[in-house]
Amino acid sequence: MATTTQQQFDMKVLRSLLREVLSLPSGAVRPSYQTGPSGAEPFVIASVLTSVEIGTTRQDFDGAREIERLSTARLTTVSIEAYGNNAYELMQKLTTLLQASSTQAMMRTSLKAGLVTLSPLRDLTTVIGAGPEERAQFDATFSHTHIVEIEQHRIEHAQLITCPDAHPTHSVPLI
Repeated sequence: MATTTQQQFDMKVLRSLLREVLSLPSGAVRPSYQTGPSGAEPFVIASVLTSVEIGTTRQDFDGAREIERLSTARLTTVSIEAYGNNAYELMQKLTTLLQASSTQAMMRTSLKAGLVTLSPLRDLTTVIGAGPEERAQFDATFSHTHIVEIEQHRIEHAQLITCPDAHPTHSVPLI
């Protein structure tokens, strides 16, 4: 049975959107598992914390295309962390910019998601080696739909076995 993901929460698109909104250089917003330059220049890490289904999955069947389409409403929480000079100020700016109408429109069109909530911003500055490393973090929760299509081929022929000794209580016409 072949399956195709038609729509999902795309972290690559989110990271690109964050980079654009903050006007950061290429590579300054990355996944938590990707290494990159550190130092005075700020960089941002975005990673999924949780994703939870809201309600039940909707099932639709398209007979012409012979597919079943499963649509699940989800809430996905993403941790967004900044490191480097003015990390806290950068995250303050981002929490405000995420609520701008232009950013909301970008989320709807490119990410196919909407911002639901923002957690309080946390200052996580710590001492590393001989000096402080500025850090700040908040969580953002997004609503989106996850859509998967599954091939459902029609049954062209079926074998029907009858038992002449059985006494059916009702009959069903065969097409």
